Amino acid sequence: MPRLALVEDDAAIAELVRYNLAAEGHDVAVHRDGESFLKALAADARHAPDLLVLDVMLPGIDGFAVLSLLRAMPAGARTPVLMLTARGSEADKVRGLEAGADDYLAKPFGVNELRARVRALLRRAGMALPAEGGAPAASAPSNRPPEASRGELHGAGGVVLDDARHRVYRNGVEVSFTHREYELLRHLLANAGIAFSRDDLLREVWGYDFAGETRTVDVHVRQLRQKLGDKDPVSPLIETVRGRGYRYREDGAPHAG
Repeated sequence: MPRLALVEDDAAIAELVRYNLAAEGHDVAVHRDGESFLKALAADARHAPDLLVLDVMLPGIDGFAVLSLLRAMPAGARTPVLMLTARGSEADKVRGLEAGADDYLAKPFGVNELRARVRALLRRAGMALPAEGGAPAASAPSNRPPEASRGELHGAGGVVLDDARHRVYRNGVEVSFTHREYELLRHLLANAGIAFSRDDLLREVWGYDFAGETRTVDVHVRQLRQKLGDKDPVSPLIETVRGRGYRYREDGAPHAG
């Protein structure tokens, strides 16, 4: 049973979210502020949640600060995070994504969309999802390319993605990524040389229609480039393809974006 954590100070919203996610078969722990969640995680990292639903407007430290602190903790570096907030502006979404959020859902929201986004995040994290009605599922469906299943992907620039251990290295040095960044890099590496539109990447990596939010892809690509040290303007690892989107450079191929 997937373990979810919810950080939400509004009691009515917290109960609405908890009830609907529990009805999906998830074990949901509710925290009314960021400090209590971080303390619980620090006290017992073995019980880190499989996914965090995080509000932004919280008493004490806000959700952005909670997210930054979570990403600095070994137990939370790759935890999928869905930000749930009344703030729906593009600037707030970008700030959350840059802080390490995997998805962003603005209030008011529909419970069906909430459930769908949680399922998509868990599926992408490789979690076995409960079957309809809350019963455990035998296994989770996988959209991973077969050539990458439990193996290694090698890319230009000395990048190695070890899928079995969920780790990424560049020139032998491990690079830490959020869950969504990892999945985006994985998809690009597995299809090196192929150009994907932003809509393609949203559908393949995010796992559902995320129409109108293509800026999300740009933010995550920028984070990938920064963490990989991808600063070569002539031959970058992740190429921008004009009029199309992005692709990972084939090993030894010249830049032609």
